[in-house]
Amino acid sequence: MNNVSTFITRPFQFEGTKLHPNVLLMCKLLVILMTAHHMFFKIADPFIPFIPALDWFNEYPNVFKYSLRAIYASSVFALLFNIKVRTAALVTGSVVILSIIASKPLFFNHTFICGCALFLAGLTNDKEPPYLLIFQLSLVYFGASINKFLEPDWWSGAFMDTWLGTARENPVYLYVSELLPELVFAKLLSYIAMITEFAIAVLILFKKTRNLTLWFIIIFHTTLFTLTSFRFGHFIESLAIVLLAFLNIPKEQLRISYKQQSLHPLKQFFTFLDRDKKQTWSDLPSENSHWLRLETKDKTLYNHEALKDIFLYTPNFFMLLIAIDMAMYIVLYNHRTTLFVFNMIFIWSMIFYFLPVKWLKKRGT
Repeated sequence: MNNVSTFITRPFQFEGTKLHPNVLLMCKLLVILMTAHHMFFKIADPFIPFIPALDWFNEYPNVFKYSLRAIYASSVFALLFNIKVRTAALVTGSVVILSIIASKPLFFNHTFICGCALFLAGLTNDKEPPYLLIFQLSLVYFGASINKFLEPDWWSGAFMDTWLGTARENPVYLYVSELLPELVFAKLLSYIAMITEFAIAVLILFKKTRNLTLWFIIIFHTTLFTLTSFRFGHFIESLAIVLLAFLNIPKEQLRISYKQQSLHPLKQFFTFLDRDKKQTWSDLPSENSHWLRLETKDKTLYNHEALKDIFLYTPNFFMLLIAIDMAMYIVLYNHRTTLFVFNMIFIWSMIFYFLPVKWLKKRGT
């Protein structure tokens, strides 16, 4: 019975595999996200493939579809349950990419990014940083910026005006546009988007600027979502999940001390989420001025600074976040304005709480 219960909890365990815990977390969340968006059922026989030779499979109806579906289901199961995780990530990513290559209607940037991230994650290991994922993210933004640089409609503001003004009828855009000369606001937004994406593509390659760039990405896309109320499929969620690969979760135990009387529920909450048993909790002396302390090999943090890192170093916290996001989407599916308001309150609250203000001040001095 213990073996069965241990196996059942594997999707919530991230230590002891051939992948960094944060990279494995990214992989599990990506397959959960794609499966929730019906990736399994989207896999079909070739239809207008990018590689014409794949049309050969249409001579044997359903063979391609059901074979890939079976492989996808098996590899996702293996990945979630920590079975040969590198191989499972490689196979899952390959199935997603092959499905897109076989059917042009299936090509969406967010799906392709997920497939590539899973494939590249399978090529990484637990000994080195995920360099391939860094290069992928840089390439995504470099390609996006170059694509815009080569489009005259982005320089003239016509694309932004058509999208926000005509297609989306965005009230903020329409209001500000009326206060300025024609297309001035559209050009400003276009230039900001192009320059920002190009800057991200370059700065993320350097270790000294990477952390700041990651926060820049989060704030940039959240601002874009706030302005447009549009998720671009599941691009925003996919991107946020890929960024988890850059978390630096300590390999050693997290030594946490707390005021037992007032913070016992907090300990219970984290103990429940800590399926890898990486946290050791002890009492702080009553005369201590701090209410929480986190000790790792490299640093000691107190109070809210400690609490922030405990959240970030607890992978199941992010599993909980995606569950909350999906639950909100289901419950408020027919109330999109309410859903958008809740999303904004939730996301911006998270950003303001976790924003490393002290780190930014140090970088500015």
